[in-house]
Parts: sequence; structure tokens; C-alpha cells
Amino acid sequence: MDGSGFTRLDKAMEMTLDRLGLGVGMPNVIIHRVWPEVVGVEVARRSQPGPIKHGRLQVTVVDAVWLQQLTMLKPRILAGLESHLGSRLVGDIFFTVGTVSLAPARPARASRGRPNGLSPEMQEHVQEILRPVQDEECRNILGRILTNAWGSD
Repeated sequence: MDGSGFTRLDKAMEMTLDRLGLGVGMPNVIIHRVWPEVVGVEVARRSQPGPIKHGRLQVTVVDAVWLQQLTMLKPRILAGLESHLGSRLVGDIFFTVGTVSLAPARPARASRGRPNGLSPEMQEHVQEILRPVQDEECRNILGRILTNAWGSD
């Protein structure tokens, strides 16, 4: 709450998402949006940012070679995140090898043939996040927020 007695919208959204146990707060959404700009499109196609826990960002990469490359670039990536986010939200990055969609780093816009601008993988991810939300109106609103955040250029 600020001095006026109102809670900022970004803080209210973050508190709501945390209370619902979705584990996605606004910082996670923002990192997904800026990731291709921070690391570049080619690296973003081979890596995927995950959750931030206690200032530590988990990033999944396609193989051990990319894990080693990104580990060496960690200081530059951290600086890029700080620059794009305007804060030191991420203090460390932990890279793991796993499954990463090799689709374009940014989902194509709706005008390119996808009704909501999200790849099928991202649509499934949004549905997975929304599954625990029981209130239909809240689920629809959060769905639009996530779709807009991950599906817009």
C-alpha cells in the first residue's frame, strides 16, 4: 500500500498469484518477456527461464554444451536482466539441462495464424498454471494477463 491507502496493481497481482499458489509472480512473467532481448534470439531458442526463488533464477537449457556456454556468460546475463528489469531482482542463475521447446523464442502474434498469439506449448503451460484457480472470472482474467504477457511483441 502506498500513502493513499491503495495497493499498486502490480503488487496486488503478485500477492494474488502467490495466494493462489500459482508460483508465477509478475517477475517470472516479465523475465519470460525480456529473456530473448537479454540473451538473444538464438540462445533464447535453446534456453527457457523458469521460476525465481530467493533471487535465484532457474534456467533450463537443451544440452550440456549450452549449459557450459551460458554458465560462462552468467555475469553478462545477470547484468542484462538487471538492465532490462531496472532492479537486481535476480542475484544468481542456476542452469539445468532439460527439455526446451525449439520454437521461436517469442510466440508469433495472432495475426500470424495463432488465435491468441501463443504457441501450443505456451497455451498448455498457461492452462497448467490456471488449473488450480477455481473462480472462473479470476481464471479468465489471469489467463488474459498471461496470454498478453507471453504472446505480445
